[in-house]
Amino acid sequence: MTDQLGNHDSDMLCTCGEMHKGHICWLSRMGLIMEVQHLSESPTVSCSNCGAKANLPHNVCFPVPLEGTAK
Repeated sequence: MTDQLGNHDSDMLCTCGEMHKGHICWLSRMGLIMEVQHLSESPTVSCSNCGAKANLPHNVCFPVPLEGTAK
C-alpha cells in the first residue's frame, strides 16, 4: 500500500500551498482512500518527495514520470 500512497513522514514539505489539499499524500493522510485509489488507478508519475504514484502530475507535489510511461 505504501507504493501507491507514499510514506507519511511528518517532515515532508510541499510548496504548493492550497493546491496541496488535492494531492495524494494529503488525501491519504485525511483517510480518503477511495479518492486516492481513483487518482492512482493507472499511474504515469510518482512524487519525488513521498513516492506516491498518480495518474496525473497535478495529483502529487513533485511529479516525475514513471519508467515506461508517456511523458
